Amino acid sequence: MTTPGSSTHDSSLWITNLVDGMAGLTMKVRHALYCDASPFQKIEVFDTYAFGSVLMLGGAIVLTQRDEHIYNEMITHPALLAHSAPGAVCIIGGGDGGALRETLKHDCVREAVAVDIDSMVTDTVKRYFPSLGSAFEDTRSCVAFADGCAWLEDCDRSFDVVVVDSYDPGGPVQSLETGNFFELVRGRLGDGGVAVVQTGSPELRVDHIRETIRELGTIFSWTVPYICTIPSFPSSVCSFILCGTSGSTIPEFRAERLAALAGSCRYFSGEALEGAVRLPSSMRAVFSS
Repeated sequence: MTTPGSSTHDSSLWITNLVDGMAGLTMKVRHALYCDASPFQKIEVFDTYAFGSVLMLGGAIVLTQRDEHIYNEMITHPALLAHSAPGAVCIIGGGDGGALRETLKHDCVREAVAVDIDSMVTDTVKRYFPSLGSAFEDTRSCVAFADGCAWLEDCDRSFDVVVVDSYDPGGPVQSLETGNFFELVRGRLGDGGVAVVQTGSPELRVDHIRETIRELGTIFSWTVPYICTIPSFPSSVCSFILCGTSGSTIPEFRAERLAALAGSCRYFSGEALEGAVRLPSSMRAVFSS
């Protein structure tokens, strides 16, 4: 496996990750590690000079060895810390195991269910990204290979936290883009439940973010947007919306559990969380529209 930052430049292969074909990121590749197609999408793994191993689904970069920890720490820990005692967590689109790994760092979590439509993604991650695949070996975790929307419709139980790790316009699970998906998420949350939704680049997905936050605002009691910086993400900035089922404002993040995470996270911290919710003026305008 290539060490990120290698200085050799003998390859002519490049991969590109674009948003709407207009702007994005290009990486130089050392060589291809894997290429196959599931019933749902093309699955590729590349060894790159700057970002180590890279997973692509349907031609889009979904994670890199170098910075996947940033995304996975930031999509999970704020939501888990906003809940008083998250025992049961559902991750929609968690087939790569990253959000599952971070969720299981919380000792109070008794069960974490990852719902992903494509079992080949999980198999590929286990082979090429062992630091992600290890989460599936935890006895508290389980995986349901199913359409996330249909799974929520058929589910007859509630969760403390739902992580929607599946933002992929035009991807294999079109049902997640239907009008009642967020209502299904809300319906599977218990009292004091918390959800988090990834909403993409606040610079390149303005209309999508405005539509999403308006919809969430009609379903949840409160919403709080936040951001983080991810080098491999289009425009380098990724946004999220935290939502709650009760109360008028976000509760205090649990300081004791936050402190307990300090030794296990590479990016996330109390300071990172405080900065994440303090949006620049231009982005605050996007989320307040």
